[in-house]
Amino acid sequence: MWILVSFVLTLIAAAVIFGPYLRQPSLRLGNTSIDPKLAALYSRRDALYQALRDAKFDLETGKLSEEDYARQSTLLKHQAADVLRSIDQLEASLIAPELDARIEKMVAERRHEPDELKRSTPRAETSARSAAAGFCTQCGAILTPGDRFCGKCGQPLRN
Repeated sequence: MWILVSFVLTLIAAAVIFGPYLRQPSLRLGNTSIDPKLAALYSRRDALYQALRDAKFDLETGKLSEEDYARQSTLLKHQAADVLRSIDQLEASLIAPELDARIEKMVAERRHEPDELKRSTPRAETSARSAAAGFCTQCGAILTPGDRFCGKCGQPLRN
């Protein structure tokens, strides 16, 4: 009986430990899907970045000479720049123009806020309060109006 219970507990423990490794990773986040052309460009970009890292590693380990590394990294960087340009163009074409217009409208409204909202900041009020109250001559702690002793070091304050 105890052998059967220990066997079942071992199977449960193994399932808990190895379960995440056996599941298929989800490639889709929620209901969003990515354009296949854009996914291919992202994959190409990642492959070029990995090739650049590999070339740098090969240089550091002595597998590549400085000249070969310079040639290879220049070629890879130009290819990566082309892929990044293509990604930017494709992403720009996929963005809805009405969303871009709404964002621009919100930015324009924010720029035309009244000056009163821009000037009243909590930091200005705090610094004015601390300037009126002063600082402890012993430790330099900020004092508040009405303090008779420093809250940090206990130094008696003059009136």
